Amino acid sequence: MKFFLVPYFFAIATCALNAKEWNSLSVYQSTTGKTELSVSDWLRKDRVRNTAIWQNANHFNLIHNLSNEYQTMAQRRDFYAWLYRELDKKGHDLAWVAMAYFISKKMQLMEVLPFSIFIRKTIKQHARHGSEGVFDEAFGELRKLFVSEIIYKGEQAFQKDKEILRKEQFIWIDDIYKTMDDKSLKTLSHIAKGKGLYGLMVPKSIRFHDRLSDAQSRYNYAVETLRPYCFERYKI
Repeated sequence: MKFFLVPYFFAIATCALNAKEWNSLSVYQSTTGKTELSVSDWLRKDRVRNTAIWQNANHFNLIHNLSNEYQTMAQRRDFYAWLYRELDKKGHDLAWVAMAYFISKKMQLMEVLPFSIFIRKTIKQHARHGSEGVFDEAFGELRKLFVSEIIYKGEQAFQKDKEILRKEQFIWIDDIYKTMDDKSLKTLSHIAKGKGLYGLMVPKSIRFHDRLSDAQSRYNYAVETLRPYCFERYKI
């Protein structure tokens, strides 16, 4: 029996050592044997309070292309919020990061009450898969924007958003939709269209009205509906 338990405890220890967000400094210290957080790590309270430790970790991870430091939808959501503010301070008129934050915020609702009761485990898995996939694929693009000497404004910002959105819908997440079972696709379509209880998740003005499985339809919606909403009215 002990032999079979060894891999189990080893796996738990490995996950703990790979964690980048820690519940407390004492847990970090007892787990790693270190007294100070590494530059890529943070405490949960740092993320929630948007402290300098959280911001410095984001800066370091982005520069060094360490997207795998962010392991939950909530962590990715808050990274997008930080990056949006940083790009805004630089003078960019880009909307994609605000859109990613908005979508991440809505997707994360699937993991909390009351929505977590009604949404099937399979749907949550698809949401996590999509969140991670887009985040990992976009990270390099976001790094380029962060260090860019070009400040994207006006039409140039619009074209850059369209460029990223096209990659997102036609490359980064299209395979997820293509391999999704019909029942899950139908549920996600109901969520996007704000049907029933899902109307609480999606504002009426930006509900999706086309085929969710079609990349061109998703892209058109993102450019024509969601981008103006996030750019003009949605504030982090």
